[in-house]
Amino acid sequence: MSRKDGHSEHTVPSREYLLARLQQMDPERFEHLVADVWERLGWETRVVSEPGDRGIDVIATQGKETQLIQAKRYGPNTSVGSPEVQQYASLRLQEDGVDTVTIVTTGTFTEQAEDMAPDLGVILVDGAELLEVCEQAEAWPVLAGYFEELTITDGEAADIEPPKATGSDGANGALVGLATVWRIYKQLRRYI
Repeated sequence: MSRKDGHSEHTVPSREYLLARLQQMDPERFEHLVADVWERLGWETRVVSEPGDRGIDVIATQGKETQLIQAKRYGPNTSVGSPEVQQYASLRLQEDGVDTVTIVTTGTFTEQAEDMAPDLGVILVDGAELLEVCEQAEAWPVLAGYFEELTITDGEAADIEPPKATGSDGANGALVGLATVWRIYKQLRRYI
């Protein structure tokens, strides 16, 4: 799938590949990515990265509406449970003028968390849903800003999907290696 953004073309690799990349991000970088995606949705955002933030990672405002966002960068086998949903739901009571609390994770949510969230007024966004948000908001350029290999300008290479990340131990190093190999491959394709 390709999208046009100005003069550059952004090719979107498989969702599995993107989710694997998100799950390997530095947690603080993931907070910034979430803020950037929310900005693409029309919100003004501020990343809160100071000691004592009480679990608030991003403050998003749109008009008079304020949303507190907790960004949880988790691995593929980690879920956000009901205790965390309860904890973050209480943020609305601790901060003035907060309309909603949203938990965004690269992992999943337990069934209990999903059942509890609507009653507590908490919005849950798992990894697959985050990618849906990116698609709906046409935020692929945002992701491309975080993952260099998503930007492809060579017409022939545009149809090629990047290799999938595998393994969980030392995956950060493997992903850096994959990114380097993919970037070199794209450059070589221009000269073949």
